[in-house]
Amino acid sequence: DLTAGRKNPRTTVLSIDKVSATDAVAHALGLEDGGDVLALERLRYADGQPLAIMRNWLPLGMVELDAERLERTGLYQLMRSAGVTLHLASQTIGARGASAAEARLLQAHKGEPLLTMERTTYNENGQPVELADHIYRASLYSFEIVLVTR
Repeated sequence: DLTAGRKNPRTTVLSIDKVSATDAVAHALGLEDGGDVLALERLRYADGQPLAIMRNWLPLGMVELDAERLERTGLYQLMRSAGVTLHLASQTIGARGASAAEARLLQAHKGEPLLTMERTTYNENGQPVELADHIYRASLYSFEIVLVTR
């Protein structure tokens, strides 16, 4: 969406680690509590300004990732290239004020409004393949949602 909007997006990888899943992450990904997952934290820019802090958790072994590839190519494109079909997602959108640490990363003010988004993405077999927890500077971003009847 940033590329389509001519916002010149770029990403800096802050961390990629194999970690023990918290209860919430394990539940969302359908894993045993305490099982290992791949945890990503990235800072997304638009037109040179920090726009979002993106945290994602993936089941291990699904896709090989490193900082260079993530900064050059989007996560979902890398997942698709690895044969992961993204079929369905459940997403919750909210808002809150920035913490001091978030404000530093986003070059914002503590308490500045942030848009929040938590998403669980599933493959064509209904298996969870990703949990995302992203925060966006409200002054620089909006969500577009298309609603369809079935």
